[in-house]
This record gives sequence, C-alpha cells and structure tokens, in this order.
Amino acid sequence: MTETTCAVCCRTSETHTCVSCQSRIRGLIAQLPEQLVYLTLSRQRVRGGGGDGRSSKRLHAPTPGDVGVLNMLGPASSDAVTTVLDQVGETPFLAVLEGWCDVVTQERGLNPVKRHVTAMTARLTAHLPWIVEQPWVGDFAEEIADLVRTCQRITLTEPRRELLRGVTCPSCESLTLVRYFPGDWAAECTQCASVRLDAQDYEALVRYQALAASTPREV
Repeated sequence: MTETTCAVCCRTSETHTCVSCQSRIRGLIAQLPEQLVYLTLSRQRVRGGGGDGRSSKRLHAPTPGDVGVLNMLGPASSDAVTTVLDQVGETPFLAVLEGWCDVVTQERGLNPVKRHVTAMTARLTAHLPWIVEQPWVGDFAEEIADLVRTCQRITLTEPRRELLRGVTCPSCESLTLVRYFPGDWAAECTQCASVRLDAQDYEALVRYQALAASTPREV
C-alpha cells in the first residue's frame, strides 16, 4: 500500500488520516454530550471573586452567571463573521457542531438533524469514516479538539497529565507515555490511541526497557 502523510498529525500513514487520529477524533466527539452537561451545570458564577483574582465587589451589578459559560451556551450570530473583532469569546458550543453537521448534510445529500448535541454528535460519528477522507479533516479535528479543551478549561474537568519520563511507547517508540489523574490506565500514549497499559503491563515495560538499556550491544 502506498504511504502518504496523515492530514491531521502529518506523520507517515497508509491512509489520508492515520488510525491513531481517527480514534482520537472519535473519542473527542464522544466526550461532547457530557461536556455540554458540565457547561450547563457551570452557569453560576463562582462566589468570592472573578477568575482574574480581583475582588468581586463592583459598583455595578454583577453578571448573573459565568460569562464564559453563558457565551458557550448561547446562540451564534445569524450574520457571517467578517472580521476577528466580530466574534467575542469562543464560538458557542452548538454552533460549532451545527456548522460541521451542515457540511456533512450538504455534501452527502442527507436530511438535516435536530440542533441537539446527541443528534449532531451521532451524525458526525456515523459519517466519521467519510469525514476522515476529506481534505478539510484537519480543520475539523482542530475545531473539535479546541471545543473539548475550551469546555474542560471552563468547567475545570481537564484531567491532570503526568509525563512518564524515560519510558518509550512500545508501539511508536517515542517518549509520549503519560498518566492521567483521574484515569483508568497506568500509562497511555498521546500518539497511539491503542496503547493503554494497566499497572502490571506498565511495570513489565519499565523492567524490559531498563534491562535492554543495561545490556551491552554487540558490535
């Protein structure tokens, strides 16, 4: 099979989008319904001050809710955005999904879906095998990843990540193994979605690599 370059991560791949990126995109889409729930639960302003560390006491009435959350939950402008100054804050959550669902619907000649997170994520997941072969898949992957990161930052649900230094991934052989807190795995590769090691397998990998490093190589 002819090798090409992955349209998302730019690494060598046998397909337009590598298997690792396809898996990562699918996982990001799967997180979106839950992230919208977290956003909805985060509408109330945090008591005791703003996110900039200054006092919450003002001479004017406070905003009745977290501005970042309200922006993400709000509607998008009905007019086209013509300059970077037209959009204040992040693009609203459902607007991002609706825009990509419209692309899939129009290009594939499908019936529109409801403007609901479950319906739209189901549409994107169902047509992901087609999406990952499109020339715009890089933009799609970037916007979906940005949406998840934005939600996690606002709702304080972003998992803490620890880089496992000195241990290489058994698949790509890169120093890309990490451990997430909270998380279900002792080690995961940030590049290879299939590499997820429990505590026993991770300890075995560490012992194997330490042994290999200490064994003299034949000249």
